[in-house]
Amino acid sequence: MSMVSALTTSSLLLLVLLVMITTLVGTSSAWSLWPYKHVHVRNELTTAYNGVLHVHCWSKNDDRGVQDVGVGTEFTWRFKPNIFGTTKWTCEVSTDDHRRASFDSYWEDLGQGRREYKENIFWVAEEDGVYLRIIQENRDQYWAKWQSQ
Repeated sequence: MSMVSALTTSSLLLLVLLVMITTLVGTSSAWSLWPYKHVHVRNELTTAYNGVLHVHCWSKNDDRGVQDVGVGTEFTWRFKPNIFGTTKWTCEVSTDDHRRASFDSYWEDLGQGRREYKENIFWVAEEDGVYLRIIQENRDQYWAKWQSQ
């Protein structure tokens, strides 16, 4: 076996080993450098809005479609942000009585480093608009006003 052939074989084995390690580490959110994010959109409306919240969320690369969310329930999805820090999700929520609100539901700087947003982000639709739930402070921050369609 020549020196070049041995070097090529060693390089190939090293590459295969690195790919295997990266795959194993990447599939475990406990070990991943980019763990999954979970976005929750919760319906806390009353029957004055017919109870159903229509939720449509999308990013540049994915669209979750329109989901009908009953009172007291939520629509949740998960994703891994890209390594460039440019992942952004937008949601539009609407009711049967022709109200709607749009908001960015995830972006890299959400919460300016708040620990609580590292894995889960909670949005809540209430009678007067959409709120960002701040769990550590046990409060909801007003975020988006209902608009007429």
